[in-house]
Amino acid sequence: MISMLNFFIFLFYVLSAIAIWRLMSSYKKNYTLQIFVWIFWILAIIGHILNILPIIHENYSVNLSINYALIIVGFIISLTLYISSILGNTQYLGIIILPIISSIFLLDFSNNPVNVALNNFLFLHVIISLISYSILCLSAAQSLILILQEKKLQDNKPIGIIASLPSLDAMDKLLFKILALGVIFLSASLLSGFIFLEDIFAQHLIHKTILSILAWVIFVSLIYGRKKYGWRGRNAANITLIGFFILFLSYFGTKIVLEIII
Repeated sequence: MISMLNFFIFLFYVLSAIAIWRLMSSYKKNYTLQIFVWIFWILAIIGHILNILPIIHENYSVNLSINYALIIVGFIISLTLYISSILGNTQYLGIIILPIISSIFLLDFSNNPVNVALNNFLFLHVIISLISYSILCLSAAQSLILILQEKKLQDNKPIGIIASLPSLDAMDKLLFKILALGVIFLSASLLSGFIFLEDIFAQHLIHKTILSILAWVIFVSLIYGRKKYGWRGRNAANITLIGFFILFLSYFGTKIVLEIII
């Protein structure tokens, strides 16, 4: 049974997504609706912060079991997207991202705590990993919208939300900007793992390590292909989704197996 706080976080994230949908479906500026987007969204973020606080224990450690890891990733994504939506035109990503984040608060995992001390380098490695995953999650959402936009434009049906999106060229450039930032953090995550973990290829880490490296190779190859051969559009978006799926399996797939199934 979900708590009242979780219910309100879920509700405000869903309301934010609906408001963004309505705003983008409108053929004229609706400043009142835009204000509601910001209010609903910031209320969800405040509730999200309150939900995160119990994760940190008095003994200077943080619980990073799968449910709490999802909550932290969701918070990083939400806050990053909120800020970027104010500074730039990325609010449309909330139509995909916010309902997914809201669903986290309907989950109730009964897994054992995985406490990581705050005063060691392992915690730094974990945080960098979660940030890289969060950024690359945004690239996956951008890829999905880009694929839909390209398909609608090819079918000569750029109506509603599609018509309110930035140009296909601008969407494509934004995808690779997000990818480049995500790859920087993913590279730092892998490097810190090799430095700070005693054995990054230990039995319980080998799947995570190999899949993370594979995802890194895919993303780096895609960025290289963009610069060298001009890769773009739907094909680049599809490759991004493949890389993200592998990265998802590397972290949350292995955590599900280790913490819930086994």
